[in-house]
Amino acid sequence: HLSSPAQPRRGRTDRPPAPAFGRRRRPSPAMAHKKMKGRAKQRGGSIKKSLKSTVKELKAEKARQREKARSKRRAAGEGQEPAAEADEKMAEAPPQESDNTKAAPKLTKKEKKALATAERVHRGLYSEGERILLVGEGNFSFARALCRELGSGGKGVYATAFDDEKTLKTKYPDAEECRKEIEEKLGGTTLVGVDATRLHAVKEFRGAFHKIVWNFPHTGGGETDLEKSAAEHRALLGAFFKSAFKCLNTESPNCAIHVALKIGEPYKSWKIGSAAQATCPELELYSAVQFATSAWPGYAHRRTAGFHERYSKKDSEELAKGAKVYIFKRRRTAAGDDD
Repeated sequence: HLSSPAQPRRGRTDRPPAPAFGRRRRPSPAMAHKKMKGRAKQRGGSIKKSLKSTVKELKAEKARQREKARSKRRAAGEGQEPAAEADEKMAEAPPQESDNTKAAPKLTKKEKKALATAERVHRGLYSEGERILLVGEGNFSFARALCRELGSGGKGVYATAFDDEKTLKTKYPDAEECRKEIEEKLGGTTLVGVDATRLHAVKEFRGAFHKIVWNFPHTGGGETDLEKSAAEHRALLGAFFKSAFKCLNTESPNCAIHVALKIGEPYKSWKIGSAAQATCPELELYSAVQFATSAWPGYAHRRTAGFHERYSKKDSEELAKGAKVYIFKRRRTAAGDDD
């Protein structure tokens, strides 16, 4: 039989009920603070990134597996190179610098060209066939380098030191080896106990040399007052110029006296040009060139006080700021009789 239509409940409106599939459930009070979970849609870029990362991981895993297999073969004695091939690879590999060796600074093309010119000019100051007197040598490393450069011309090199034999061995342990090579292999001569301010006192030295060289003269004193120290060194240089001029072969147009000094102070205050003219008016400053340490392989600068690993620097590091060779020649007269 037909049922009677449902009567609306009390307190409700006459609006028809919403279909079941369209109803929205209200969250319970306990869950009201939580966000509704849903699956976020992935964009195209994020999918590509995930694929790339997956590929990278696969490649890394394959690389790990290959390395693991290699290590197993090495452990089993497989995959070892023959000795000849290993030697060839060692020869082809560039030499590695030790911890104690500092890498040389890289030079630009312009700097390399300037350095090569400085080396050529410095070496060009001396030539085979000349008699050259070196004074104030320490470890005789410059004398040895000069003899090597001149070859058979090293027979004309006379290298002298102010210290006696005992003091020289104490201050410069490497001097003995240098002197032995100079005398036995290169044909040069070494002497000790020679005072650079009294060269003319040696009869054989008078008027005998084409070049007289004193590299980095110093009194060896510890004077802290700069003015007093400068005065002492001017007096030292003046006495040297006066004595050395008497030992020059003035008949040679190329005879000269060379003095090497570091650039800057306190050496600038020594006023080397004035010191020469004040004591030896026959001399004049002809020119000055760069002291190129790289032009003399094996040369190692040493202080007058001697060498000690705790406070001295090796391989001429003290000359890194630069140095010059001052060249003095006999003054030309107004009549030009020296031309």
